[in-house]
Amino acid sequence: MSGRRPFLSALDEAVRERGGMSCGIVSRSGTPVLYVINTDSPSRFTEIGADFVDGSWMFTWAPTGDRIGAADSPAETAEAIARALGAGLGARP
Repeated sequence: MSGRRPFLSALDEAVRERGGMSCGIVSRSGTPVLYVINTDSPSRFTEIGADFVDGSWMFTWAPTGDRIGAADSPAETAEAIARALGAGLGARP
């Protein structure tokens, strides 16, 4: 894969499969990012980037650039995002 969008599309799918969150790819200053919200608490949200860092593609917290995980591991990154947003932690009927 090359470019951000294919990695963000894979993460979009992984986040949706994980559940507890809604997401979509949006453009921020001309760069695509994945906007993710906790569906039970929409005030908890973040934007995720895909950046080429030190020779490999990484998912990053878009506001800070801090690394979350390897771009070839979208399911693991979806879990990290869910933990950060507190998604799926409440009891469900």
